Amino acid sequence: MLTIRRGLTESAAARLVWTLFAIGLLLSVLLFFRQQVGGDQLNLLARGWLLAAQGRFIPYGNPMSTGGANPGGLTSLLVGLPLLLWRDYRAPGLVVLAFHVLAFLILDRALARVLSARERVLFAVLYWLNPWRVYFSGFLWNPNFLFLFGAVHLATALAARRRASFWLSFLHFGSLMLAFQVHASFLLLVVASALLFLRGYFKVSWPGAVSGALVANVTLVPWIVATLRNPAISAPEHGFPGRGLVLVYPVLRGVLYLLRYASLSIAGKMGPFDFTMSLGVPADRWLRPLLFFAAEVIGPLTVLLPLGAWIWLRRRVRRRMGRLPPEASDRAWLYGYLLWTLLAALIVLALSPTTFMYWQGFLLVHAAVLPSVLWLGALSRTRLAPWVSRFTWAYAALEALVVLGMAFASPYYRCGGREPLRLALRYDHEMLHDLGIVEACPMPLNDPGGWWPDVLPKAPNPPPDSR
Repeated sequence: MLTIRRGLTESAAARLVWTLFAIGLLLSVLLFFRQQVGGDQLNLLARGWLLAAQGRFIPYGNPMSTGGANPGGLTSLLVGLPLLLWRDYRAPGLVVLAFHVLAFLILDRALARVLSARERVLFAVLYWLNPWRVYFSGFLWNPNFLFLFGAVHLATALAARRRASFWLSFLHFGSLMLAFQVHASFLLLVVASALLFLRGYFKVSWPGAVSGALVANVTLVPWIVATLRNPAISAPEHGFPGRGLVLVYPVLRGVLYLLRYASLSIAGKMGPFDFTMSLGVPADRWLRPLLFFAAEVIGPLTVLLPLGAWIWLRRRVRRRMGRLPPEASDRAWLYGYLLWTLLAALIVLALSPTTFMYWQGFLLVHAAVLPSVLWLGALSRTRLAPWVSRFTWAYAALEALVVLGMAFASPYYRCGGREPLRLALRYDHEMLHDLGIVEACPMPLNDPGGWWPDVLPKAPNPPPDSR
């Protein structure tokens, strides 16, 4: 059996990391080919299809839970440009997958200067094979793009901890502005950057920061023009600032999800398993209880790992929450980065006008996982090393089991079954056939009481076979 030995060399660790990377990539590719289309996906695909097929640029993203729509036209580009090359509903999912690959490669490279060889392996297990990360790498959804922005945030802040760099500041602040156009949860990184800068964790080249923000905001110009013409595009309708301070529950809910990101405890449509549509009724009878036990019984217990890790981390640095001294090590920097990022999350949760939803923290999955990596790394330097090794590979096996279950039984990766994504649509439309959506998974069309994407015409083009 593979063991994470105390004397694990860098080359041996690299081989293990790349092996785990290949496994995680294969799992993500499997999910990519099995992805399904729901309402959020149709809204995004409509924006991309209008750009690719008709040259029409929609300057705002999907509707937000607070009302209005995500600002900027970045999502139209992220969805539309792949459709120019491959007219298939899965094409934009390649960008999502590429973002996840880049996120891991950036994090692994940046953290290589901080983590030990065995901790790099632990990070590959707990982050790259993480069911949360793998599940949201396989289908189109704007929160699924966020993993990359979180990785860039850590990498650029770490690289700029001792000196200000035009290009590092360009990337850091440019990525914040791009994240702004993908999802409103970008505030998690903005507040974290503010706290880290004030506490001396990274230095800023202001010309680089301003240049990066301006370049990233180019696609905001059409949105500003559209908002001036129609203020409803950006008008919030629900919630009030400071809701978390008043109700408390939203903050507690957000903290719980930050813990669950580093566990096997899944949420939402990740878990209603149904194998009847992919493997048949006999397989469903014994696979569904197995997956239920892994995800719903063992999964919640694994939350104890990140909980213990955060408690360990806070105790370890309880006297280091002041300004970071210049002579501090990179490891001390990482400890502080994680704690200040957690504090930033608490501030945003308290001030948020709405209750935290599980997808709103994807920017911080790397930060949610790293305390467990550091704690297990510390334990592997003690007499508990053999137990840490056994736990690591057992945990990796459970991750792969849960991901495979989701790939064949979760609503976003199966057509039909229990709690499906299938929508009744108000009209038929050329886009549904041009992208192969209804051919891949039929859905009711021309239903007077059905749903319809917000940017497609109410009197749509007829499908090709009816012309």
